[in-house]
Amino acid sequence: MALIKWEKDLTRKGGQVLLSSLPIAMHCHHYNINLQAMLEETFGEIGIDLMCRSAEEATYSMFREYFKRYPNIKTIKSRIELACTLYQSCGLGIIHFVSLDEEGGEAVSPFSHYVTGWLAKHGKRDTPGCHFTRGWIAGLCNLLYEKHLGYFKVAEVACKMMRHETCVFKIAGSHR
Repeated sequence: MALIKWEKDLTRKGGQVLLSSLPIAMHCHHYNINLQAMLEETFGEIGIDLMCRSAEEATYSMFREYFKRYPNIKTIKSRIELACTLYQSCGLGIIHFVSLDEEGGEAVSPFSHYVTGWLAKHGKRDTPGCHFTRGWIAGLCNLLYEKHLGYFKVAEVACKMMRHETCVFKIAGSHR
């Protein structure tokens, strides 16, 4: 059994934070929410798509390397548990997959870095706003089921930024 060595996997090299030898950027909610607001206001749906696709690609690449490093973590369930633990450990919030298979599923988030930041800076939204989380879920699902980037589409159907009780994400596999 491969033991995860957090002190080796989550390290610093100079000013960089590395996860499994890959550089990651951690920003406070002020930075992330200002970036999100600028992308939404300036580019609209294109900006939202950019946030989702960027998170999808980064998540896919990071976990691909991480799962190579720990080949004994191979079941879908154990990989999801590891991914959700890392999501929380990085301060991004809490995610639970209610259901998931190759066709899709559902995930819920009772707490999110983005929700906390948005509500503190801007208050309630009229539309869902957890674009990073949508991309993160899609990237992980693509990797778990060995699909190409863009295969899984994630829609946020309830959002705490809109004052719903939890954020709810519907995951659907595309069949192109």
